[in-house]
Amino acid sequence: MSPNTSFPLHESPQNAITQLVLGHPRVTFHVDPDVLVIAIKDELLVRKASRVDSPRLNDALIKVAIHAGSLGGGTTSKGDDDSETGDESREPPSELLPADEVELWRLTNPDDDSIDQARRLRALAQDECVKTRSGPSSLVPAVSPNHVCVVASWEICPATPPLPCPPIPTPPPFVEPTEDAPTAGVVVIDTGYIYTNPPHATLDARVTVVAGEWFDTTVSPARWRPCPPDVVDTDSEGRLIGVVGHGTFIAGIVAHESRQAQITVVGQRHDCMPLTPNHVDEQRLFSSEFDVASALLNHADADVVSCGFAFPTLDDYASIVFSSVMNVLTSGPYAGVAVVAPAGNESSARPYWPAAHPDVIGVAATNPLGFRRAWFSNWGAWANCCARGQDVRSTFVDWLGPIQGEPLSDIWNFSGWAIWNGTSFATPKVSGAIAKVVAESGVSGVEAYELLISGSAGVTVTPLTDMTLAPFPGVTLPHLHLG
Repeated sequence: MSPNTSFPLHESPQNAITQLVLGHPRVTFHVDPDVLVIAIKDELLVRKASRVDSPRLNDALIKVAIHAGSLGGGTTSKGDDDSETGDESREPPSELLPADEVELWRLTNPDDDSIDQARRLRALAQDECVKTRSGPSSLVPAVSPNHVCVVASWEICPATPPLPCPPIPTPPPFVEPTEDAPTAGVVVIDTGYIYTNPPHATLDARVTVVAGEWFDTTVSPARWRPCPPDVVDTDSEGRLIGVVGHGTFIAGIVAHESRQAQITVVGQRHDCMPLTPNHVDEQRLFSSEFDVASALLNHADADVVSCGFAFPTLDDYASIVFSSVMNVLTSGPYAGVAVVAPAGNESSARPYWPAAHPDVIGVAATNPLGFRRAWFSNWGAWANCCARGQDVRSTFVDWLGPIQGEPLSDIWNFSGWAIWNGTSFATPKVSGAIAKVVAESGVSGVEAYELLISGSAGVTVTPLTDMTLAPFPGVTLPHLHLG
């Protein structure tokens, strides 16, 4: 699909959406008027307390599914084909989250659908109002499908592919060396990081690359497996895959905003979810909410966590896993970490997670001049702020050839730099700005954001109101005027 023919979901025929996403037998979806909810077809998320308190739910659940694992519990086990994938196991942060608070169940009937079963089963137990630190309580269901999270992929969102641009003029350099001064730790949970040739040497020196993990319930016992690294990969026709270099681009933005940021990039790439039947090489575009929430839980020892994923939930319920993770990250030893996430690129007012959680800093995008909402950006009172997300320039990969969404005859020349559009690129601006305040002021990430949003940290903040998105036009967000 060409970026010139991208369509808002509410204008899309359902059969076109089906052709886009039904690329794997384990993927299911539900179309609402303006959002596309995608989930893993045979997996359910269950709040254990609700199951224990409701014998009806427990009895109905065990008739259709088996318990596969729990968030915060279990180990990474290497399969026969994982000979050089790292340690045999990892110790989960059990001091943060009870290992059985959120359970993952796999449906046993291959004809069942997690969306249908979630709706049926959640009616057998009470929803729970979960208190949050920063805002109203979230209504959390007893059961939900395991939603699929998407990075800023322009194949199913009305944003754009990356475009080549020349290196950003110097001086000063786009990414400067870390100052001989206090630093701030930033974790980027995204597609990974690619070392290019010639290298982005200064950025490379400030980045540590960690493999993400995905929970494989297709084997017994279920096990955590390492995600493959981000590479300059192509589809079956030789086009550069649309989200290659996404994490590299974001790491460059964080480093540009904060010279003091030391960046850990967690490559969260679920490798069993093709986007379409004909492009099997696109399979690394997705991760589940269970996997991304686990990555957040396991890498919360930082000042800032910048998460590159966004997804809507079935019937707009709160995400079970992110509600649990944020509940523990707002108290105890990690209470000061600032978690930042994009609002999403569907031009929708519907809440997208994890940005919609009251204790997550949800970032929408403005146009280049900051006069209005970027044409693709989600927007709503559930978001916290906005920053420029259109015509953003940053570090990218080297590539000479065709790209997805464009004819094979069109040859694109990327020389390590790109210009890109998306709320995913407004988010690291805010993450980097928070890290800068942390390093300079010695405050926590949460406190640094409060200083930023109040205008007390040297960044101009103005209100920006969007009047275009139904059903709640007129939502005003603080606009952080960042580079």
